[in-house]
Amino acid sequence: MYELLILGTLSSRDMSGYKLGQVLESALVPRRKISNSVMYPLLNRLADAGDIIFMPAETDSRGKRLARITEQGRQHLHEMLLAPVAMDAKRESIYLFKFKGMADEQPAVQQQILNEYKAAVLSDLETYQQVYLHLQNKLKTAPTARVNALQWGIRRLELQIAESETKITWTNQQLARLASTDIDGGKH
Repeated sequence: MYELLILGTLSSRDMSGYKLGQVLESALVPRRKISNSVMYPLLNRLADAGDIIFMPAETDSRGKRLARITEQGRQHLHEMLLAPVAMDAKRESIYLFKFKGMADEQPAVQQQILNEYKAAVLSDLETYQQVYLHLQNKLKTAPTARVNALQWGIRRLELQIAESETKITWTNQQLARLASTDIDGGKH
């Protein structure tokens, strides 16, 4: 999973392992610390596989190296972008990683990724709405001791519904931008 974000990040510029670690930390959902003992073995595996190379940093006299994506790494990134995403706890992070790495992809690939994401979010939204209605009905006949718990369950679902609706709105906006790119032939 982390390879997707690293290669996607490197597709736009060379970076040090330290900076890539910061990018990875800020992109994870939920946000968490990435140690050097995770980051550097991962970079070494990508280098051993031929997906990245290390270049000396031109402005650093301490021997700092920057990672650079190779043509093989770009192909690997493309394959990961097209790979299906499991409906599990990592799904949101993987899609965020895909969004980071899809800038160089053709509009049709970008649309495919966005439509797959939208379908997943719509599935979540439908589930949240069904559970919301179920809890609303339960609340009508709930014993007093259960009312507070049901109300908080409903409030949590209201948040999840609002988040899903926002994600769908954002996805529709991106799809519309891609459609306008197809029409006028420019990049947005």
